[in-house]
Amino acid sequence: ENLPTSDRYDPNFRRVKYVRYADDFLIGVIAPKAYAIDLKQKIKEFLKNELGLRLSDEKTKITHAADKDVAFLGYIIRKGTGEHSKFQSHPFDSAIRIYMNTDGILKKLRENGMCKGNGYPIGITRLLRGSPEEIIKYGNQVLRGLLTQQRGCVNFYKGWRIQYVVQFSIAKTLARKFDISVKKVFARYGRSLLVNYKNAKDKACSVNLALYKSFARQKNFFAKIKSAVQSFSLPKYNLRDPLARVCYICGNPHFHVSMYHRKTKKKLDKPYSPIVTVMLAINRRQIPLCKHCFANVEADRFQLNQLKRR
Repeated sequence: ENLPTSDRYDPNFRRVKYVRYADDFLIGVIAPKAYAIDLKQKIKEFLKNELGLRLSDEKTKITHAADKDVAFLGYIIRKGTGEHSKFQSHPFDSAIRIYMNTDGILKKLRENGMCKGNGYPIGITRLLRGSPEEIIKYGNQVLRGLLTQQRGCVNFYKGWRIQYVVQFSIAKTLARKFDISVKKVFARYGRSLLVNYKNAKDKACSVNLALYKSFARQKNFFAKIKSAVQSFSLPKYNLRDPLARVCYICGNPHFHVSMYHRKTKKKLDKPYSPIVTVMLAINRRQIPLCKHCFANVEADRFQLNQLKRR
């Protein structure tokens, strides 16, 4: 049987992991509780003396993840062992699992007027004066906001409950607006509530609820986010001498560059060319290009996926 390389019950063993998002942070500690208490006090003193900030004792808690839920950024974090574990696991298994806070999400829906206290969906009174497409778009905003970042959670399968509440809340809102039954709403617009309409330019458009077809967990969801954060880097612009930069597309430091300029947005014709799309995305009127890339851009030989910054 494989054994861990270190004794985590050794009083001298320490392991500390830190993660922060905005002004919320979480510190994972493998050590005696006394060490965690001392660490909290040191953090409190550092924030006060060095940064002039106050650490709230009420919000800053020391929790054993195997026995109690840890709430962070809307997620529930638990250790793989303990009373929450479905299967008996190895005593040294310290895998951290992230769960969707279903009760917390239902509470938000209730506060937003989309369901009752027991989770029963109801119509949204404040949207009754809106057009059908506006009501559908609002439902999509809620679905994206509540479920998009939950796809990697162990219990993402419970997302069907959230989707059900949003779907029927929007359907009941339309039913109240047109004074018809929910059954007739689905008969008229379909399960995904497809609404056809014309925009301000009298162009035919359609919108429907972006319902999830599957609530299978994406096991590598959080790993992809971590990888994206680690690989993300902001472009460095030399404002004093833009020509001192390398080519934006190929990045070859040995090529002489010249500046490629675009028109102001209101003077651009749609659809935008790939290079203009990229320049709008990074909010730049000009970018440095080598002679070769400049010629290819002028001849419109690049596809959008070829213009990602290297």
